[in-house]
Amino acid sequence: MRRTLLGAATLLGVGLVACLGPYPNVAEKLDGVDLVNGTSYIALDAGAARILILAPFDGGTVAPFTRIDEHQPRAVQTLQGTYSGDATNTLKVTFSSTTLFSLPDEASKPVSDRRGASRTELSPPMQSIAHIDTSTDQVLDLSGSADIAGHYLALLQRTVLLTGTDATVTACAFHLANLAVESSEARIPGFNSAGLTQYLNREEPFDGILSGTVTIGLVGLFSPVTTNTFRNYADFEGVVLDGVQVSSTDTGGNGSLSGVLGFRIGRAGLPPLEGAVDYREVTITGGNESGNYLVTLDGGTTVRVPTGHRVPPLEQCLGVQ
Repeated sequence: MRRTLLGAATLLGVGLVACLGPYPNVAEKLDGVDLVNGTSYIALDAGAARILILAPFDGGTVAPFTRIDEHQPRAVQTLQGTYSGDATNTLKVTFSSTTLFSLPDEASKPVSDRRGASRTELSPPMQSIAHIDTSTDQVLDLSGSADIAGHYLALLQRTVLLTGTDATVTACAFHLANLAVESSEARIPGFNSAGLTQYLNREEPFDGILSGTVTIGLVGLFSPVTTNTFRNYADFEGVVLDGVQVSSTDTGGNGSLSGVLGFRIGRAGLPPLEGAVDYREVTITGGNESGNYLVTLDGGTTVRVPTGHRVPPLEQCLGVQ
């Protein structure tokens, strides 16, 4: 389930400063993401996903990384920084995080009370020590600091399990694509809160961690329409997004979603699995979604995937025990 692009008019009661969001200087560059092109790994814990992207050292001793946590029921935290090896212990790795993108789960709060997505520069950098327990072309086991540790699997090696166009595969493909949607939301300051009014009558692009952009724009203050446009957008290996999501709400965050978002699921050694999600059966009440996503894989029939917790879970989709 993606978070709703909330109605901006709810801000009228919380004052001008809140309306401007966490970055009131329009000239300030909102997007502070680092591009990290490397291998994407996924770890799963009771349905929650942790994605770790490690760029290669390329002959050096320090390289960029990104860690994306998607917590159930709905919250996203993304860390970015660098990681380095230890000359005296080849199994020891130090992660130095310099930026945190955060989107808290605020479904129980009224729209006007939500903090929404934010970016925090970590100074001094947050240090995390990990130990390499297993490292193969398909598995990476890291122990140590809780914010990095996990039983990781190379994502493109797991998506090969998604074949055909039946209802289960269709739902699994959507859930993977939606991880990228949720990851993008954590990077848009003010998303899912009153802070969205900073995009009123203008458009702001945000780079994907691997490629492409997502551009957010808002028109109308009393009957706001918010549009997210994805162009070749990728935050990690295995999912690329193209298309639009549109939210039309009233001042209480009540309304509906529309638009069609295409996706491509990469699979090692196989052609990508391509499809699209149509949002026209999703309604919004108090800023929260209900209804169904209409998902179609190329060559298949349309499947109604309910909003809420993922069914089937990602563990089943990716064959993780």
